[in-house]
Amino acid sequence: MEDMEKRTEEIEEVEMTQRMVERGDWIDTQTYWYLMQLLELNVDQAKERFPWDIEILRKVFDSTVSILKGYGHAVCSPYISTPESGRQYRCTLSECGCRSCNCQDGFMEKERILSNIEDAAAMNGLKVMGGGKDSIIVREGSMDTDFEIRVSQLAG
Repeated sequence: MEDMEKRTEEIEEVEMTQRMVERGDWIDTQTYWYLMQLLELNVDQAKERFPWDIEILRKVFDSTVSILKGYGHAVCSPYISTPESGRQYRCTLSECGCRSCNCQDGFMEKERILSNIEDAAAMNGLKVMGGGKDSIIVREGSMDTDFEIRVSQLAG
């Protein structure tokens, strides 16, 4: 248990880039404007009869993204992911399906892969003992043996 507490302390907080925040704000604002138009409300009427509700905006956006994906379109919707492993990472091109990104300069593919490995290891009965930026250490219970799993990008 102490090892996992130490591991949790080592996990760094990941923040959205300024461009990611701006993209998210723009999406929310445009979605609200679209709903105002559907309801035939001007700004003053909307304030009174249809106040800003992020839950509604997210539902409309998620439905729209689902429809667009069904027609083969990728939509940039920036987010921070925190899987069960606790390792945080910003969304990556491999997840969103976009060919390029205007919101990030660097991607956290390695962090995403390590997080997936940690989750898979835990689901398969391996105990995650710790690790670092490029690796995780797992313990195989029946042999009581530790193994280090490293992830590094190959030059290509």
